[in-house]
Amino acid sequence: MNRYLALSLFLAASLGGASPMRAQTGVWTDSLLGRIRVAATMIPGTLPGSIHVLRLAPGEVPQSVFLDGGSNEPIHVTFSVFQIRFTDGWIMVDAGIDQNTFAARGTGPDIKISQDNYELIQRALVGARSIVVTHEHDDHVAGVIRTPARNIIAPKTLLTRAQVQTLIEHPNNPSVRLDASWSDKYLVIDYDLLYPLAPGVVLIKAPGHTPGSQMVYVHLASGKEILLIGDITWAMAGIELQRQKPEGASKALGEDRAAIQKEIEWLHNARGKLNLVNGHDGDSIAAQIKQGVLQDGLDLQHP
Repeated sequence: MNRYLALSLFLAASLGGASPMRAQTGVWTDSLLGRIRVAATMIPGTLPGSIHVLRLAPGEVPQSVFLDGGSNEPIHVTFSVFQIRFTDGWIMVDAGIDQNTFAARGTGPDIKISQDNYELIQRALVGARSIVVTHEHDDHVAGVIRTPARNIIAPKTLLTRAQVQTLIEHPNNPSVRLDASWSDKYLVIDYDLLYPLAPGVVLIKAPGHTPGSQMVYVHLASGKEILLIGDITWAMAGIELQRQKPEGASKALGEDRAAIQKEIEWLHNARGKLNLVNGHDGDSIAAQIKQGVLQDGLDLQHP
């Protein structure tokens, strides 16, 4: 276990992370960002230099598919994985999905997953210092479950107790069902709200889209503050307009819309202070690459 991961486990326990999950009542306040920033300083070391993104399966859908009250105008969408790059290694956020696992859903759009990109993600996971997932849906977690390198990848993958429970009991795709006998191969963690993971990196519990949903805050050496928001919304317009996914899609996913609305309102107010990154909004990601918030492609060079 690397020193950052060992220290993060200790700090999470010190912050109450070993206690049972309970409802997050009133946590989305103006003071939360300050608490996140403090947590980001708890693990000493050099801050990360950049966040890289690999867009796995670009496509188009009508906005109305992703946004409640959206139009029929097409928007660019993608499946993304992120790499938090340090001088001496990296942390992966989300793990991608392969074509066979996506096809096993049995429903959904006809999306083609690039095998070359998926294999690149697998190499990034094998070489990573540690791995986290924003939530337990197949397009975010398949790469750490359906992989021939699981004996290498699993021991450095942090899954929350809620994520593991979902993957064992009712995964959104049977192909990513986690056998209970394999759950102890992963690093399974519990925490109440904040989990310092590495210098400048903090996990933030944000259940609603799934029971195990979380966001990832990153403070770069440049001073940029970036928040990977997972699937709280599928389009950045949802944050700007304070609108959720269409109600039918939300119901099918089993979302907690009341919890998500509080998260969206907090994110809406945080827009001017943080760079918010949505993994499925292709247009927003392209703009953030152009602005230098994100770097296009993965950097697998070891020092």
